[in-house]
Amino acid sequence: MARVAAKSAHVWVLTVLLAGLFSVGRTSAEELRGPNFLLITIDTLRADHLSSYGYHLLTTPNLDQLARQGTRFERAYTTIPLTGPAHTSLFTGRYPQETGARVNGQPLASDARLLTLPTILKKNGYQTAAFVSAWPLTKRLTRLHRGFEIYDQDLVRKFQMFNSYRRAEDVTPKVLSWIRHSSKRPFFLWVHFFDPHGPYEFKKEYADLRSNPEGHISTEPVDEEMVKRLRNYDTEVAYTDHYVGRLLDEIIAQGISDSTVVVVTSDHGESLGERNFVGHGRQLYENIIRIPLIVRFPEKIPAGKVVEENVSLLDLAPTFLDLAGIEPPLPYQGKSLRTFFDDSTQNNARTTYFMTFPGKPWKMPKWLSWMWHMPSGKKLPLKMGQITKDEKIIWTPKSKWLEVYNLVQDGQEMSPILAGRPSGPYQPHVNQLLSWFKSTNRHRKNRMATTRRDIEILETLGYID
Repeated sequence: MARVAAKSAHVWVLTVLLAGLFSVGRTSAEELRGPNFLLITIDTLRADHLSSYGYHLLTTPNLDQLARQGTRFERAYTTIPLTGPAHTSLFTGRYPQETGARVNGQPLASDARLLTLPTILKKNGYQTAAFVSAWPLTKRLTRLHRGFEIYDQDLVRKFQMFNSYRRAEDVTPKVLSWIRHSSKRPFFLWVHFFDPHGPYEFKKEYADLRSNPEGHISTEPVDEEMVKRLRNYDTEVAYTDHYVGRLLDEIIAQGISDSTVVVVTSDHGESLGERNFVGHGRQLYENIIRIPLIVRFPEKIPAGKVVEENVSLLDLAPTFLDLAGIEPPLPYQGKSLRTFFDDSTQNNARTTYFMTFPGKPWKMPKWLSWMWHMPSGKKLPLKMGQITKDEKIIWTPKSKWLEVYNLVQDGQEMSPILAGRPSGPYQPHVNQLLSWFKSTNRHRKNRMATTRRDIEILETLGYID
């Protein structure tokens, strides 16, 4: 009996030691004390249609309050004005030519170096969940579900026969339920609202928008169709703002507001008729690539601060990890925004890059697929550009057309300093832009993940010409 007891004791000690050995290096839910993260992306949201950014109507009272409680970035930019590729850049901290996602329907490349933000956070003990509201963000078309324990893409609304999207009123109850059942452990929650995206639906209950006493930005419509378009778009912005408020109220109700980093941004803006263009995706003017960015974290991030420096969607992934106290496994193209929160002085201006690629003529017969014009490593973007301090350039490689603007003197880009072939002091700018693209153009091939049904749905949503 003594030998049996001794043997049992040895087994017990060995079990305890092994358990301790295998637990080393792991972060349990109980040990994790990082902040929660609530990331809200609002599709097709122009910065200059938020009242906190100076719009002449009070469209966004909840986002305005969030800006007063946190830091607002006046000049934030997308990397590319397309939903799938822009969100892929956000979650990887890399440019579209690095991720392989250059047009909607091209997913994140299968590359071990392209770790997504939720993958890293999940490995460090975070709960992860995503609720997306549009077809271009479905799993198969993006592979953005990597690292998410829940990736909810239950698209219940039909547009031209297809279940291709859902409204804020559809997705919000699901998100509220998830928060109520998951608020006891640190989490990373991504909520995507699609509503400001075309076709712009008139929301009658949000039609009577009051004037903004501090507003100074308005768009002069060129015809009656643009008047209607502006009205409908603004009601959709106000409608979405209401549901953002519902999420923020729930964070307060659960007692986790002070421990939750809230970030609100967009994938791109929208042209509502300016320059006789409606939509996004193929232009790089300010109304399309400039996006809102608001970050709130009580007592950690300054309240009411406005950052004037140019920043990018690429900066969000390193910022989340920095605030969570997690060292990035690999370097990012973006930089943490934490320096803007910690330092009262402004940083030196950085060069911000953006581009868009030519699409694919989907209606061409399959037997002619060898002729398809696909964005590849051998082809330059349709358009590409950069902003350094206040100077912005847009370069169209095929026509060798260069546009140069001073954004302080000409914020609506109506009077270019140069519009034509590059010459004199501007040729080096083009050379530098081409050199930058070549140095970051790593993924030369990435097969499309689209089926015929995907093509038809993307076509109805206006993503394919």
